[in-house]
Amino acid sequence: MSILAALCRSNPDLTILSLGETPCHSLYRKIEVDAGVFLEAAACILPEETNSYIPRDERLTQSLEAKRIERTVFGELPIQAGWNHGGNTRMNGMEWHKSSEVIVACSDLVLLLGSHADIENDCYDSARALGLYLQKGEAVELFPFTLHLAPLPVFGGRFIAAILLPNGTNLPLSGGIDGTLRAVNKWLLVHPDNARGIALGGKVGIHGENILLHGLEEL
Repeated sequence: MSILAALCRSNPDLTILSLGETPCHSLYRKIEVDAGVFLEAAACILPEETNSYIPRDERLTQSLEAKRIERTVFGELPIQAGWNHGGNTRMNGMEWHKSSEVIVACSDLVLLLGSHADIENDCYDSARALGLYLQKGEAVELFPFTLHLAPLPVFGGRFIAAILLPNGTNLPLSGGIDGTLRAVNKWLLVHPDNARGIALGGKVGIHGENILLHGLEEL
């Protein structure tokens, strides 16, 4: 049984796509990258259960591959390349940017994605979300306004992903949080079960189940 098929069997209420079978979608597109520099750097990371986000890793940001992505995806708009890693397995919320985001999977992982057009009065129904499975070494461009949050691990309870965004994205706002505006170029809605996100100023606006991804044992 393929990993995708096993994930679908373990999560029957969640539609899960893959870059292999669905490389182009209204929310994203598969991009080809030389993942070596990202995988090499990720080998030094030991994720803990709590998710961590590092906006900028200078080694990644200055790498030839990040510079190539800066040109081909972001049109030479200055970018930052950093990390997201941890062990969370629930949706917990949905954020969006008014720019693309590139995610390089440094472990097998699943992204929960949605359309900003489905938000009404700052409320989003989690039942509208879909999953996207990325194999280690694959990369995806999330289009502007695609709803997403931290990746979810497939194996071993932990995930590692390299995150490339316009420079300054996700940094603190000079004018403070305002409604769904949570950070520079970042808007966010959180699920009422996400106590940590609420404590950090997230606006509650996810209705329905706080989706739990059931991961797999190594196949």
